[in-house]
Amino acid sequence: MRSSLLFALAIGCGGNTPSIPDAPTDGFDRSAMLAHLGQNVLLPVPGDVAAKTSALTTAVGAYCAELDAGSATPDAVRDAWRTAMDATNRLDAVVIGPAAMDGKALQSRIYAWPLLSTCDVDRDTASRFANPGSYDVSAKLDRARSLAAVEFLLFTTNTNHTCVVEPTGWAALGTDLPRARCRLAEVIAADVAATATQLDTAWRVDGGNFVTDLATAGSGSSDIPSAQEGVNRVSDGMFFVDRIVKDMKLAEPAGIAINACGTVGEPCLSEVEHPFADYTSQSVRTNLRMLREVFTGTSATADGPAFDDFLIGVGHDDVAARMTQNLDAAIAAADALPDSFLGALANNLPAIEVAHTAIKTFTDDLKSQFLTLLSLEIPDDVATDND
Repeated sequence: MRSSLLFALAIGCGGNTPSIPDAPTDGFDRSAMLAHLGQNVLLPVPGDVAAKTSALTTAVGAYCAELDAGSATPDAVRDAWRTAMDATNRLDAVVIGPAAMDGKALQSRIYAWPLLSTCDVDRDTASRFANPGSYDVSAKLDRARSLAAVEFLLFTTNTNHTCVVEPTGWAALGTDLPRARCRLAEVIAADVAATATQLDTAWRVDGGNFVTDLATAGSGSSDIPSAQEGVNRVSDGMFFVDRIVKDMKLAEPAGIAINACGTVGEPCLSEVEHPFADYTSQSVRTNLRMLREVFTGTSATADGPAFDDFLIGVGHDDVAARMTQNLDAAIAAADALPDSFLGALANNLPAIEVAHTAIKTFTDDLKSQFLTLLSLEIPDDVATDND
């Protein structure tokens, strides 16, 4: 991202903070906005992810013990994965600060979709079960770890491997395959929980204190050179809704846009976010609700200045109202999606098209009026057209 690159350049030049002036004086208190969003909206999220992924690790361990004992049902552990995924989808919705640094390294260790190689996971399933000491999760690529890999391990019922060539030791697993998958899921889930704790610590006052760094942007105590730049970094994170939610979670699997299958007008199952848990509809809903909290500054426990207030503060009440209404319409359209996204792809494509159109109505403003009126810059990796 543009803002992350700026920060890296500042460090690389001996720590001299570049001079980036705020937008023209307009009377809006950007620092108050950053303090509110940081403390009351963004800060609680990584802590929740850490708690929910820790609970998932415990649930996976309990499920593995049941499998070892010869009697187990996956309902409870799958519910624990869904709960952890709900928390993670809030984190994904607006990636900023420690989660955005180093190419989103920490974020990807928690949830790396669309980077998932089921063949790599199959290989690790067989090799780890044969020799647990040989497996080092820290040495694995993102495509073979994170909650995406845990989903595959907990939800797939296919007993066949997904590789071109059978992984070494696969045939020897036999009836132990569920146990082997579970034990690998346990190790990966523990790594996810540890990473989430690391991210949470980076935000907290008693840790890396990014929450204060954001609130004091532009002061000598912050690495963020101006309050306007701090606002821009939050804005950067909000564009997840455009490329990932609108395009990758909805348009590409539904054939609204070109996809990995090379089709338009027909579903592409290889593009589906949660093909094993069938959880895409819920994922989109959670992403949008978190985005609304950041855009409006209104969470379940607090309300304060945010982007809608910024728009109002610079004299564009109409745009603030329109974008809020359009975001609410997008949430309503996501709520109307069938809970089974795979079922919608097969039998109700119009519902996905309606949700896509509703989100696009919001992102059209996000990529144009929003940026212009607030003197913000679009992230380098986001298209400037309205596709």
